[in-house]
Amino acid sequence: MEENYFLRKAKDEDVNDVFKLSNEDYVRKYSINTTEIDWKEHKAWFENIMNSDNHIFYVVTDRTNKFLGQLRYRVENEMATISISLCKSITGRGLSKTLVKNSIELISEERYELKKIIAYVSNDNIASKKLFESIGFILQENKKAMLKYEYFI
Repeated sequence: MEENYFLRKAKDEDVNDVFKLSNEDYVRKYSINTTEIDWKEHKAWFENIMNSDNHIFYVVTDRTNKFLGQLRYRVENEMATISISLCKSITGRGLSKTLVKNSIELISEERYELKKIIAYVSNDNIASKKLFESIGFILQENKKAMLKYEYFI
């Protein structure tokens, strides 16, 4: 199944798909900021991310290049913070683990200085907790219903 899904660098034309996914109720529910995202703010944010040396932005696609999700990293010195959201059509299939592992390999090749990856997960998001723990992320903090996991490269 995994051979039918791919990670590629985000492109400018992904802005609409990322906006739609980011505003899905199930995505907002577990986000740090749970309020709906404004289109103008999203466009400015997306442009900033695309032009930033401190962000690595991957998009999940299938063989037809259909948008199926996103994995983003905010890089600061020797660490990066991961963010993941997938379209409903591929959630619950066990793909997240492979996608995150593959993205860690990709970012490690691109940013050889990285030593640690951090994931912030809502305490209510059982699937994400299981995902990051299964990959080897270690729970470091539990603050205000938000968990901080760390993975050492």
